[in-house]
Amino acid sequence: MGCTEENKTVLGTYVLRDEANVWWKNVKLRIGMEGVAIVWE
Repeated sequence: MGCTEENKTVLGTYVLRDEANVWWKNVKLRIGMEGVAIVWE
């Protein structure tokens, strides 16, 4: 079964977005509601 380049792009975007959402949920669980201070030094 072949896919067009557009369909491949749509699927790839969906997969990456889903993985990013899972990652972000895990980050929020680790840092908690207080957050964390980011220092650039």
